[in-house]
Amino acid sequence: MGQPKAPTKFDKQVVALGRILQTLRELEDLEPLIEAVLEYVSAEFEYPFLWIGLYDRVNHQLQGQGGRSAAPIRLMHQMISLSPGDLMEQVVIQQRPLAVPDLRAESRAGTWAPIAEQQNIQGTLLFPIRHRHTCLGVMLLATEQWGMSPSASQRAVLALVLGALAEALYLHEQNQQQLKLKRADQPLLSLLEALEPLTHLEDRLKTVVQITHQFIAPSRTNIYWFAPQERFFWHRVAYHRTRPTIHTIESHPADSRIEVSQVKGFYQSLQANQLVVIGEAQTSLNTTVTSLLMQQLRARSLIAAPIRFQSELLGFISVEGEQARIWTEAERNYLQAAARLVGLAMPTAEMEAKVEEVKANQVLTATVSRSIHSHEDWRKTLDLCAKELCPRLQADQLMVLLYNSELAGFELCYYSRTQVSRFARTPWPPLSDVDWQMLERSQDAICIEDLEDELKLLAWQPILAEMKARSLIVCNVSMGHAPEGLLIVSSRHAHSWNQLDRSLVQVVSQQVGLILHQWQLQRQVSQQIQLYQTMQWGLQTIQRTFQLDQLEQGTLEYIAKLLRVPLIGLISWVADQPEARITCTVIKEKSFDLVTTATIPVASDAIVSWALQTEGLLPLTLEDLPDNSRQWLRAPTGSKLLAMALKTAPEHTCNAVLILADQSDRRWSEYHLNALTLLANQLAWSRRHLGLVEMLLIQRESLEALNWYKQKRFGEVHRLIEHSVRRLNELSVQKSTPSSPQYQQVLRQLGSLLTTLAPILKHEDWQLHSEYETTPLASLLNRLMERARTAIERQQLWAKVHNDNNLTIGGDIPKIEFILYELMAAACDRSAVGGRIDIWCRPHNRDWIEVAITDSGIIDDALIEELHSGRPEDLLAPSQLEDPPGLHFAICQALMQKMGGELNLFKLDDGRVLSRVILPIAHKNPARRVQIDGPTSKPFSRRQGR
Repeated sequence: MGQPKAPTKFDKQVVALGRILQTLRELEDLEPLIEAVLEYVSAEFEYPFLWIGLYDRVNHQLQGQGGRSAAPIRLMHQMISLSPGDLMEQVVIQQRPLAVPDLRAESRAGTWAPIAEQQNIQGTLLFPIRHRHTCLGVMLLATEQWGMSPSASQRAVLALVLGALAEALYLHEQNQQQLKLKRADQPLLSLLEALEPLTHLEDRLKTVVQITHQFIAPSRTNIYWFAPQERFFWHRVAYHRTRPTIHTIESHPADSRIEVSQVKGFYQSLQANQLVVIGEAQTSLNTTVTSLLMQQLRARSLIAAPIRFQSELLGFISVEGEQARIWTEAERNYLQAAARLVGLAMPTAEMEAKVEEVKANQVLTATVSRSIHSHEDWRKTLDLCAKELCPRLQADQLMVLLYNSELAGFELCYYSRTQVSRFARTPWPPLSDVDWQMLERSQDAICIEDLEDELKLLAWQPILAEMKARSLIVCNVSMGHAPEGLLIVSSRHAHSWNQLDRSLVQVVSQQVGLILHQWQLQRQVSQQIQLYQTMQWGLQTIQRTFQLDQLEQGTLEYIAKLLRVPLIGLISWVADQPEARITCTVIKEKSFDLVTTATIPVASDAIVSWALQTEGLLPLTLEDLPDNSRQWLRAPTGSKLLAMALKTAPEHTCNAVLILADQSDRRWSEYHLNALTLLANQLAWSRRHLGLVEMLLIQRESLEALNWYKQKRFGEVHRLIEHSVRRLNELSVQKSTPSSPQYQQVLRQLGSLLTTLAPILKHEDWQLHSEYETTPLASLLNRLMERARTAIERQQLWAKVHNDNNLTIGGDIPKIEFILYELMAAACDRSAVGGRIDIWCRPHNRDWIEVAITDSGIIDDALIEELHSGRPEDLLAPSQLEDPPGLHFAICQALMQKMGGELNLFKLDDGRVLSRVILPIAHKNPARRVQIDGPTSKPFSRRQGR
C-alpha cells in the first residue's frame, strides 16, 4: 500500500470552504457567525483590511459588526448612514459586487474617505450580503495595492460563503422577530379567567385595564364612558404606573372630559366600530382632530377601541404613550378584543335596565296603536303620538311629511308645534338620488346626531335649521319601499339616539303609515266625489241654463271657486270676425285685471293663437307673453297662466278661449287640471248647444214671420185681384171698351197691385224688410174696417171705431195694417153671432198712440198668459203659441217689438177680451222717438164698454 499524497493547495481550500459552510449552518448567534466569516476570509484571501456591516432597512444605514485591520479603526462597530450616490448605497440598492481601484481617490467613498487616507487603502472590493432579493449587509475587502481585484474563483468562493452567511443572518432575524413578537392569545385567556368570578362593572373595568396595561406596557391605560344626552366622554377608569383609579360621572376630573364637538372624526370612527390608531408616522384621523385629541390626552401615541353593547356606543378603552410608538398588530388585536369583552360582560343590572326600557317602549307602542285604530281624526291621533313619543325620546318636535307625486316632493302634513316655519308651509325641495335611495333601501330608522356635521338630507338642511331641528330620527313609513311618507322626530340640540330609540320610532312610523295611507285614500275619495259633483253640476247647468251669458258667468264663477284662482276670463268672438273681446270675467284680487273694453286680434294675439294650436290646456307664465297681450291681461310678475280653447270637435269652428291666472307659486295639481278640462269641455259643448238653439230659433221666428206676412200679403193680393177680375167680367158683359174709364180704372188698380208686390219679391225673399212710411190713423182704420167687412158681416157683428185723434202713423205701414187685421179677424172669429166689437184709440204719450179692440168672445187664459210671459223654456213642451191663433199673435207681437211698439191681449173684469196695440206716431226723426218706458196704461175697464 502506497503512502498517501500530501494535500494540495486546492484540497486545503476545499476543506476550509466546507468547514466554514458547516460552521455557518450550525451557529445561531450573530457574533460567532460574523467572527467565523472574518476568520475564514482573512486566512484564505490576501486582504489585510476586512469589514462587515448589517443593513438597517428602517433607518437606511449600516451597523458595523466587526472586521480585521492592521491598526484599530473606530468604524468597526459604529453606525454608518447611507447617503444618496455613495458607494455603499449603490451596493445595497443594486446588490452587486463593486471593485474600486483606489478608495482614496474615490469621491463617493463617503465616510470611508478619511479612513482610506489614514490606512492607505487602495484596491477595494464591496460585496453585498443578500438573501434572495433582500440585502442584509455589505462586506468590505481592501488592500494597500492599487487596483487589486479578486479572481473569478475567489469571487465565486466569496459569493458562496457570504450567501451562507446571508441565510444564517435571515434565520437569525426571523428567530429574533419571533422572540420579540407579542401574542395576544395568552393575555386574553388570562383576562377571561380574571373576569369570570367578577359581578360588578367597576371590578371588571379595573381588571381589564390592569391586564391590558401589563401586556401592552403603555404610559397610561384608560377607559372613557359616553354620555349620549350631553355628548361627551368622561374619564371612568385610569391606570398609571401603580393601580387603577375608578371615577363616577360626578367625580371625574373636569379637565378630562372629551367633548364630541371637538373630536368629531374620532367620535365618528368609534360609532362606526373602528379602531383608532395614532403612532409614529401613522394615524387613522386627520391632522386637526389628532392634534386636539392628543393635546387633551397629553399623549403622542394612542390606540382606542370602542366599547359597544347591542350596537350602541358605551365608551372606549385606550392605551396612550408619552412618546411616539409603533403599535404592533398583536397590541391592536388585543385591545379590540378586550373592548368587545367589556361590552359582552355588561352586568345583570345593565341588562335589567335595558329590559325595563324595552317594556316601557312596548307599552308606549301599544298605546299609540290603540289610539290609531280608535280615533277617527288622524290629526288628534298624531297629537297623541307626539305627546307620548317626544318626552320618551327627550325630543322637541314630531313632524310627518307626505310625498306628493304631482310635485315630485314632500309636503309637511303634520307638525306637533303650533307655529310652523315659513319654509314648512311650502313644498320641500326634492331630495338627491343618494338620499332617496337611502330612505327607500334602509331597513332601519336613520339617525342624524348633528345636522351640521352630516351630508344626509342636504336639500332639507335650511328648512330643518329654520325649524330648529338639529338632531333627527327619520323613518320611512313604508319600510323597504319608495317612501310615501316620513316620520321625523327631532331635537334642537345635538343628540345621540340608541337602538331602542330607533326601534321605537320605527314601530310608531309603521303605525303612522296606516294613518297616512287611510288619509290619502280619504283625500282621493274626496277628490273623486268633488269631481263627480263637478260633472253633475256641469250637466245640471246644461239642462237648466238657456241663456248664454248666464251659462258663461256661472261656469267661470264655479271654476274660480273650485280652483281658488284670483282671475278667470272668457275671450270670445263671432266666427269669421277678426277681433275678439273679453265677454265674461271673475276677478278676486286687485293685482289681477282683464281690460274688457280692449279688442283682441284673433290672428295675431299670442294667447288666442297658441291656445287654438294646442289640444287641451296650455300652461304659460306672464313673461312668456308679448307686450300686446299684456295690454289687456294684467297680473303680478311671474304669474302662472292656463289657457284653453273651447273646442268641441276638430271639424267645428272654435270661437272662445278660457284664460286663468294665479300667483307665481301656484302649482296646478292633476286633480285641478282634470276638473278644469272637464268643465271647459262642458262649457264648450253648452255654448255650442245654446248657440245652435238660438240660431235655429231666430231662423224659425224669422221664417214664421216671413211666412205669415207673405201669406197675409198674398191673401190681400188675392182679394184685390178677385175684385178686379169680377169688375172686368162685369165690364165685359156690359161690352165696355178697353178705352173706357171704368176699364182703365181696373187696369190702374192691377198695376198698383203689381207695384206693391215688387218690393216683396226684391227684398223679402228670406227675411222681412222694413220701410218707413206714414199714413193717417183714420185712413188706417178705414182700411182695417174694409178688410174686416166680410168677417163682420158673416158674424152679424156690430162694430164701431172710437177715434177722436187726427194723427198720422209712421212706420212699416203694410205690416201694421196686417197686424191690426190679424187682431180684428181673431176678434170676429171668437165673437158670438150678433156680438159687438169696439175699436178704441187714445194717445199713450207724445210719440205713441194706443189702439185697442174689445170683443165679447171666448179666449183661452193660457194663451193670454203665454203671450205675456213668452214661450216656455222647454222647447219641446206643448205651447199655445205653436199653432194659430197663438202663433199669429206671437208673430205680430214680435213684429211690433221690432218696431218699438207693443202688442198684448188682456181679459177684462167684465169678461171681454182686449187686444191692444201701441203704434208709433209719425216723427221727423224716428231715431229720437221717446221709448215706451214706465208703466203702461191699464187695460180698458168695464166703463169703456158700449
